[in-house]
Amino acid sequence: MFDLKGFRRAFNITQKQIADIFECNQSNISMIEKFGKDLEDYQRDKLIEKFGSDSVMKFQVTSFLDDNNLSESPSDFTTYLLPMSAMGGSLTGFAPQGTALQECEKIISPIKGVDFAISVYGESMAPEYPSGSKILIKKINPGIFIDWGKAYVLDTPNGVIVKEIHECKDKEGYIRCHSINPDPKFSDFDVPLSEVYGMYRVLMCLSAK
Repeated sequence: MFDLKGFRRAFNITQKQIADIFECNQSNISMIEKFGKDLEDYQRDKLIEKFGSDSVMKFQVTSFLDDNNLSESPSDFTTYLLPMSAMGGSLTGFAPQGTALQECEKIISPIKGVDFAISVYGESMAPEYPSGSKILIKKINPGIFIDWGKAYVLDTPNGVIVKEIHECKDKEGYIRCHSINPDPKFSDFDVPLSEVYGMYRVLMCLSAK
């Protein structure tokens, strides 16, 4: 994943200037930044040609849930348990580097079409998603459709979190993260879609025994 907005800010250049380099419309650049889309190879090459490889590659972000880190796909009824927990709390800590497939435990899924399994840590999503439970998730494209009010795992620069996602009508380009636990300490917070590397719909919870 390439942090295009961060790159522009570092070099003090506009979306229009990037569009001229890519030979595309400015609206394309806006979409890349708004929905966190990765660059095409030719676009990255054009930036390297103009700004140099070292300057460009420092803005290449390794997402923990990046599909490129997995060299094979699970079968319909198996999936991979990622070796970390999704924080059922506020945005704290930092997302670690991408994981290799051999580091992941393969588990049996009771349903088809699951991309990954991940453990839940924290009490903000209890009782539906208690701490220690495992959730089965599937990647979605938030630019096409978000099923508001459902639980999602978000891969962000500040960590991997699990929350109910609601439309943020008062802030364009943001989504609202809501905790199921009614305790006041688990207050809602907003996250810009441009800082969401990956969005994964929670399909099922496997409760901790």
